Amino acid sequence: MLNKTFKKAALGVSIAIATHTAVATELSDVTLFTAQEIITMNNDQPTAQAVAVHEGEIIAVGETDALLKQYGETEGFTLNTDFEEQVLTPGFVEPHLHAWLLGILTPLEFITPADWTLPWGDVKGVQSEDAFIARIKELDAELAEGEPLWIWGYHQYFHGGNINKSLLNEISSDRPIVVWHRSFHEMFFNDQALAMFGWTEADWQGEAYGYNHLDWEAGHAFEQGGPIILPTVIGTMAQQGLIHKGFERTKQYMQSAGVTTAIDPGISVDDDTIKLMVSIFESGDFGMDYWMMPSAFMLNAFAGGDNDKILAMHKAQVTNPSTQGEQVKWMPNHVKLFADGAMYSQLMQMKDGYTDGHDGEWMMYPDQLESIWGAYWQEGYTAVIHANGDLGFDTAVGILEKLNKAHPRDDHRTDFHHLGFTDKDDIPRAVEAGASFSVNPFYTHVLGENYSQFGIGPERASEMSRGRSFLDAGGRLSLHSDAPMAPASPLMMMWASVNRTGLSGKVLGPQERITAQEALRAVTLDSAYTARLDNEVGSIEVGKLANFAVLEASPYTVKPENIKDIGVKATVYKGHTFVSESGRSAGIAMDDENFMIAQLLNRMDVALGRGVDSCQFSTEIQRAFSTLAL
Repeated sequence: MLNKTFKKAALGVSIAIATHTAVATELSDVTLFTAQEIITMNNDQPTAQAVAVHEGEIIAVGETDALLKQYGETEGFTLNTDFEEQVLTPGFVEPHLHAWLLGILTPLEFITPADWTLPWGDVKGVQSEDAFIARIKELDAELAEGEPLWIWGYHQYFHGGNINKSLLNEISSDRPIVVWHRSFHEMFFNDQALAMFGWTEADWQGEAYGYNHLDWEAGHAFEQGGPIILPTVIGTMAQQGLIHKGFERTKQYMQSAGVTTAIDPGISVDDDTIKLMVSIFESGDFGMDYWMMPSAFMLNAFAGGDNDKILAMHKAQVTNPSTQGEQVKWMPNHVKLFADGAMYSQLMQMKDGYTDGHDGEWMMYPDQLESIWGAYWQEGYTAVIHANGDLGFDTAVGILEKLNKAHPRDDHRTDFHHLGFTDKDDIPRAVEAGASFSVNPFYTHVLGENYSQFGIGPERASEMSRGRSFLDAGGRLSLHSDAPMAPASPLMMMWASVNRTGLSGKVLGPQERITAQEALRAVTLDSAYTARLDNEVGSIEVGKLANFAVLEASPYTVKPENIKDIGVKATVYKGHTFVSESGRSAGIAMDDENFMIAQLLNRMDVALGRGVDSCQFSTEIQRAFSTLAL
């Protein structure tokens, strides 16, 4: 673990604003990083050649020769030229991802319709029942006798509708096989897997409605049956070391993308899982700060609608020293709240409804959202609001206006997240009310063309995940992945917002494109602003932490369509270098062959309501996790 006790350079150090340096009086152990170019995100000094670092903090930014002259003769001086052929940017700030969910997903064997590019190896997609079964048999042959086989990625419209206990028994009668559906909503088990969990048929029977979604004969658990079985499933994964492996992979995955600050809004796992995550992330080298935020949605479920209890539970959670460390910490005075339903399942609330006549859903009904948000508002909390549809956004903006009128607050920094669909006329209202915006631009790439045909229509779908409208209204815009909803790669999010291309390569809503410069700001300084961390990170300036992303090329000079392919050589976290093991931005790879496959996948997910985003999934498994002792 890094020693994070960084003392201020107090002896004779003062800031010389004009030259963007700290006076080198009685300083020692200064490291000077040089690069082909340093993009600072500081309007007063947009670029530089070198940056001087002392005890994890930036003390000077400028030209190499001038800083060598100033610090080169100080005691313990180090000249670091490792990146003289690369481009330094501020370390990326990811304002919305879910490491705990990545920890569940990443240790499984991926057999998915589309390709994946991951730091520990590429996964080639399979799109037929024969190929899916053949891949299971390959994995079965590779494993030691009796070792359980855990699989993620099955989808019946690619891999056939015949996966069940009987078929899995035919593949292996002596190895436990668990197949987890791509949507996370369904699981399949063979007899050996059921025995591994210690279940009998009686365990899958009961009076509660969820037991209707447990089919013992088929070895199939789905929807409401999930919370009944998940404590045992996740507990077994932990006992077998899979959760540990998942957090190790998640740690590697996040660091391979240039992220040095990450925020997880809406932690939805039990304390023991958080403790495990903290211990793994902070063991050895961990090149980032990871901030956690409680979910008021789940606190409300346990508090029975009592706002005083919600706040008391929240305060107890974030002050528990056993669930945080030096780099994995609870974010003070922040809360996650929810408006409408998920994008992937088309449950967002839309002003003009859906073309097929189905209805959206509220995750927190408007009066409930107003009541709980109001309790936090009066306590001075900063709120992150999950809002996906234009009606969900409009409703939440209206609540913000009411709260601010009844109890005015300066600099409340309410931040609306996801924003799949927004009415352009509502954006200036939100800006006037003091809100900022964090968009998942990957929605446009993955869902835009499908939603043009199903449920939404081409006009609204082309304007998914706006960018330009937020900036033109004077708003602060950040970009996030909501990983594993999208690749945990800020460069991928930049690419999506700059190009706005669908899976076919067609441009959707070109009027909502933003520039590469605006996109980089959205994954650095403005992401830091929305999390109230802009005094510490987000730009390369004197007095801020020495956090940098080391890129193989500048996102300003490569072709816009190549931004996602820029290699991430390393990150620098508080002056310490962490080399990226993959050497590239990790994420989803989609080739032309898989375009039609992905189109069908999204279409079927929407039609059957199987799609789910990670925020929605987190709420569904919280109760199961709350009873789990790892």
